Amino acid sequence: MKEVLIIDDEPKAIELLSNYVNRMPWLKCVGTYRNPLEALAFLQSHPVDLLLLDIHMPQISGVEFYRALPDKPKVIFTTAYSEYAVASYELEALDYLVKPITFERFLQACSRCKEAPVNTNPSVENSPAAQEIFIKSGPKLYRLNWEEVLFLEKSENYVVFHTQDRKILSRQNMQDVQEILPDFFCKIHKSYIISLRHLNVVERHQVSIGKHEIPIGQSYRPAFFKLLSERWGQDKVFDAV
Repeated sequence: MKEVLIIDDEPKAIELLSNYVNRMPWLKCVGTYRNPLEALAFLQSHPVDLLLLDIHMPQISGVEFYRALPDKPKVIFTTAYSEYAVASYELEALDYLVKPITFERFLQACSRCKEAPVNTNPSVENSPAAQEIFIKSGPKLYRLNWEEVLFLEKSENYVVFHTQDRKILSRQNMQDVQEILPDFFCKIHKSYIISLRHLNVVERHQVSIGKHEIPIGQSYRPAFFKLLSERWGQDKVFDAV
């Protein structure tokens, strides 16, 4: 049984493709999404064997979405626009279906997936993808490893992800981001969350990460220094509180 995920911003297209999948005894639809970023979160914890992926979507194109995936399942692109065919073949898609899609044409495309090995659903927690995040910035989707992130900065309605060589501005809530951070991140100011793995210098009122000097908020200082003591031992952390 092959597990299939459908991503399309048109409800009628999802309904049609779901119906087609349900008519195939060796296919199982495990989800449908109109928002590709929500689908991305699903894929990070639930690998599938086949994507039915619309190319022309408002937030991010299907081609951009597929290129950003760290572990790429088989894919069949669907679209009302034939000019995207070349890009789909460059990504080694199983097929490219132009809407309106007939069941006969759908059957022909899916038969190419039938002999592919079934996804064994490896442990996500132990895989490299578990350490990754996908950040939407404008029309683009950036793939980062948490190890790359030096610190996060709140800037009005945005969160800025700082790495060694770039800054990525994303329209997100800092609290929402904080909930998915690994345990080596620590909030030291209302506007800053730092990675302890990139910490160079600690002073009473600020820390240094690379060439960046980041303030320590007064209300965050006791918990921050307590955390440092717990991680590295009291004898390695001066009493700066």
